Amino acid sequence: MKQKTIFIDGLGLVEGHFSGIGQYILGILRGLDELIEESKYDDQPLPRIVVVIPRDSVKKFKRFGFKHIGYKRFPLPFRYMAALWHRGKLPPIDLWCGRGTYIFPRFVGMPLVFSKSILVVYDLSFELHRQYSDEGNALFLSKFTRKSVEKSKKVITISKSVEREILDFYKLPKSMVSVAYPATDPKLFYRRSDKEIARIKQKYNIKGDYILALSNLEPRKNISALVDAYCSLPKSVTDKYALLLVGASGWKTETLFNHILQKADEGYNIIRPSKYVKDIDKPAIISGASLFVYPSHYEGFGIPPVEALACGVPVIAANNSSLPEAVGTAGKLVDIDDADLLVRTIKETLDNKEGLTAEVAKDGPAQARTFSWKESAKVFLEAAEELGS
Repeated sequence: MKQKTIFIDGLGLVEGHFSGIGQYILGILRGLDELIEESKYDDQPLPRIVVVIPRDSVKKFKRFGFKHIGYKRFPLPFRYMAALWHRGKLPPIDLWCGRGTYIFPRFVGMPLVFSKSILVVYDLSFELHRQYSDEGNALFLSKFTRKSVEKSKKVITISKSVEREILDFYKLPKSMVSVAYPATDPKLFYRRSDKEIARIKQKYNIKGDYILALSNLEPRKNISALVDAYCSLPKSVTDKYALLLVGASGWKTETLFNHILQKADEGYNIIRPSKYVKDIDKPAIISGASLFVYPSHYEGFGIPPVEALACGVPVIAANNSSLPEAVGTAGKLVDIDDADLLVRTIKETLDNKEGLTAEVAKDGPAQARTFSWKESAKVFLEAAEELGS
């Protein structure tokens, strides 16, 4: 019997800025690679996995070192392929790549002639919480995601919370949507040694103890609420702990930056790393935190608090959207609209830091391990199998 083929859109994997979507694609591909390795000697081999990439992205793709994941070069460079995709002007890609099941892991699909497709939708912030979104991106996603959902045979998302939203918003049958959670890499996210933490802190000019917020600086992440909560803590707390903000600047940030500068001018110890933090250094910066706070208004999943739990750091997160799924009982969940509650929870957590850190050192990694790239990769394979590809 001819081996089945699954084609995966790889634009998000090889683009210049490696976004959260790129991290998710990479995690799923590594999970698939592991599953194929385990099945090498089975009588029924798993489908062939082929990533569709622009013609000028081969070197970048090969750096990931997959054992069993192949690639197919599309006859356009990244710049033109991405531009045509964004404008909905790409030609049907299965005319070039061949028949199979196509997985489009970036909200919006590509044209097909004789193949079935699976779409990945990470959240519906562009529909349900547009006030926190970049308007241009929200308009693009609102227009093209619905069309892509209508053309797809299956939709995969990253939490049960978003699954419910997708089923309700697009009026889909429950059988059409599956959940494949993101995960942390246990080889990367674990508690680092005091020596490594000190070295990485010095590298980024981070001094003393700190409360950590790690996310893109954009309105949806609600960093302003954390800044206000931090500045409402007793002076004895703010003198001991800085508030460290780590993350790339997003959109609609002018008000936030002005707010931070004003509070810094008032003497509050709100700091940022001296340079962009590399992914390889994130676990040490997380491990060095006394507390990790994630006050987001809305998340499709929320991997940063899971990374913090994996490193054994106490976590406070908002109790909305998917965050209760991500954090479980290993962290503290708060109503982010209750400013006084956030302040009290931060203070109580820091007051009980030693005992709580010992508890989270056990429970945090256990919660992180409930999410697995290999298990999520199985969801993709099962979805493709349902389509009979």
